[in-house]
Amino acid sequence: MKEFDIGFVRLNFIKPLLNGLYAEYAIKPDELGIPSALLEEPLTLIPVNVANRWFEQAEHLSQDPLFMLKLTPYIGFENVELFNKWVYHTPDFVVTFRRINYGCSMLQSGCSLSGLQSGNIVKWAYNNPYASHQARLHDSLRMAIMMFKMLRYYLGEEFTPLQVNLTGPAAELKQLEAFFGCKVKQSSAQTEVWLNASVTHLDENSQWERNDPLRLNDAQLDEYINIPQPHDTVKSLYSLINFSRYYGRPNVDFLADCLSISRQQLQRRLLAHGWNFSAMTANVLCNEAVQYLFKGYDINNIAQRLSYSNEQSFCRAFKRLRGVTPYQYLQKLKAKT
Repeated sequence: MKEFDIGFVRLNFIKPLLNGLYAEYAIKPDELGIPSALLEEPLTLIPVNVANRWFEQAEHLSQDPLFMLKLTPYIGFENVELFNKWVYHTPDFVVTFRRINYGCSMLQSGCSLSGLQSGNIVKWAYNNPYASHQARLHDSLRMAIMMFKMLRYYLGEEFTPLQVNLTGPAAELKQLEAFFGCKVKQSSAQTEVWLNASVTHLDENSQWERNDPLRLNDAQLDEYINIPQPHDTVKSLYSLINFSRYYGRPNVDFLADCLSISRQQLQRRLLAHGWNFSAMTANVLCNEAVQYLFKGYDINNIAQRLSYSNEQSFCRAFKRLRGVTPYQYLQKLKAKT
């Protein structure tokens, strides 16, 4: 039996792209199918399948297969909220290179970033097996631009790669090569940016400047390290249920659509594991409620965010699992702290 094979990407990793779409093409998030409540929480996990659809819809609305190029000023590691200060808090290019490679696992699951030296060439590679169809090109170009901008940030604006490899369907080659200033190979197995192995020092033309270090509170740290890997079936399903509540009360049909399978297939897989969807949903929403309480959210606001019909319904559901109402839980929490 197949498992729930799915990757996730955090909102803060693609939020700069959404900002660029609105600024350059007047495309609003709701036109892509993104609810406003989701945009308020930067560390939200989004199924890559769903993000793929957003990218493809952006192409449709912009009527530009290479819309990512126009979004270059907006997309970059320097624009990723709660990541940028940490990743760029060093003048050492190699340290930042390594931080991006292992740090992106907190931003996106199921993908890999690595550097491989072949002779005098370092090949910076990105592989995302969950991007599909036209979205493979958009996702590949998004990451190639981010890698390209990071290299110029440290090595100077005159830096050009030796070669760039892109995945997905072919696009206007001359436009791509003019942008990167080098040979571009399309429909590759993975995204790659090639550079000379001798480039490992801080260039005098670097834009690097000292900035404040990244500071996360406990709740943010808890969210950041909580990202399921594709082989972790239970956590993946929990994250998918949590994502679905931004679109209303979680239901089997919505989850099946996110997984690109039928309702019947999803129900069979749940049954094979002995899982009850209603019980899983109740647990997920209760856990999220506790996180909101830690952050100081009003109980009525929490009920709305978790798609309960009213505050009373939320309080009853919370008490069934925690043995106390949210108000009683808050009183105990305050007594402890």
